[in-house]
Amino acid sequence: MKTVSRRSHDLPFFLAATMLVLAMLACSLPTQSNSPDQGTPTSTQPGSGGQAACLAGIFPGTTTRDEVVALLGEPVAVESEGDLETLLYASLLRGKFNSIVVQNQVVALVSMMVGEDNPLAWSAVKAQYGEPAHTAYSNYLQWSMTYIYPDQGLAFVASQGPDVVFIRECFVPMALEDYMNTWGKSLPVEDPYIR
Repeated sequence: MKTVSRRSHDLPFFLAATMLVLAMLACSLPTQSNSPDQGTPTSTQPGSGGQAACLAGIFPGTTTRDEVVALLGEPVAVESEGDLETLLYASLLRGKFNSIVVQNQVVALVSMMVGEDNPLAWSAVKAQYGEPAHTAYSNYLQWSMTYIYPDQGLAFVASQGPDVVFIRECFVPMALEDYMNTWGKSLPVEDPYIR
């Protein structure tokens, strides 16, 4: 019996993702949409360092759980762990969810899937924010990395290869050490796809 290596198994997914990105670029899909499901930042909040909302009207450290439900409706699912409550909302990517982590009834973290209807290039993010304070491996997809801007309250799961952002995260700005002790403690310390 012949076995297939992990790399051979993931190759079709990587090629499909690459082809999708190239097709989107070739077709020059429009990017003017302010639908909350697409994660388009539509406003900034005074006092948050000009940080844009990951979702329209939702700001980590300020927006309450009740305000989230008023803006987005009831979540598809709710997960609780300790004093954290994660509200899951459907994204434009089938089977993937946008998540809003609430702590003490206030939004602490927003994690948005970046959809193909409103693609975001990693090179554009890097041009806007500069070099990340820290780069870590990601469990999301082979060859994706997590790029962290803790003082700006932003993190991106992205790939330099096809130059695409998969996930955008917004949180209350903090020192890198604080980020690594909270949101960053679940990041892999070595490439999870090399066995």
